[in-house]
Amino acid sequence: MRALKAIIALLFVLAGIALGALNQQTISIDLFFVRYQAHLGLALLLCVLAGAVIGGALASLSLLTDRTSMPKSARTVAESDKPA
Repeated sequence: MRALKAIIALLFVLAGIALGALNQQTISIDLFFVRYQAHLGLALLLCVLAGAVIGGALASLSLLTDRTSMPKSARTVAESDKPA
């Protein structure tokens, strides 16, 4: 299982390197007060990373709100099932 995770991580790294190498154009990112010059590949990778972080945060937030919306009796049973 650990080897499979390492292979998948390596494939993502290789895909990121290929994406960066194939998109060498310089783009201008205008954030109203600040203007950045960056390579297109870097901008794409940062957008994907930001989307993954925001998606993970929203998913964990929804898990927290689902747990607090459970009735108290169900929460007690769920907490008693956890290993110490």
